[in-house]
Amino acid sequence: MKYIITEEQNISLRRRLSQLNNLFNVVLNGMNPCDYSNESHFFDGVIYDLETYLSVMNINELQPDEIIDYVKEYMKDDIFRYYIDSQEDC
Repeated sequence: MKYIITEEQNISLRRRLSQLNNLFNVVLNGMNPCDYSNESHFFDGVIYDLETYLSVMNINELQPDEIIDYVKEYMKDDIFRYYIDSQEDC
């Protein structure tokens, strides 16, 4: 997956993109898209699970809100694509 890195983003966020991508993959792999009625519902579930992981984890110098905002802005299409691709297994 390719992500756009801009100067507006927190430098700590840019430094930890590989860690965030790993966390994102853990969240997606732990979910069952067949349990959701549509991609928007699945997206909400991903955000909820991600918030749960972030409440337990402590990523230095980053606020959970910054991470959630990043996912909502830059990973939304990937989450929708994951949901659509996974529908073949339902």
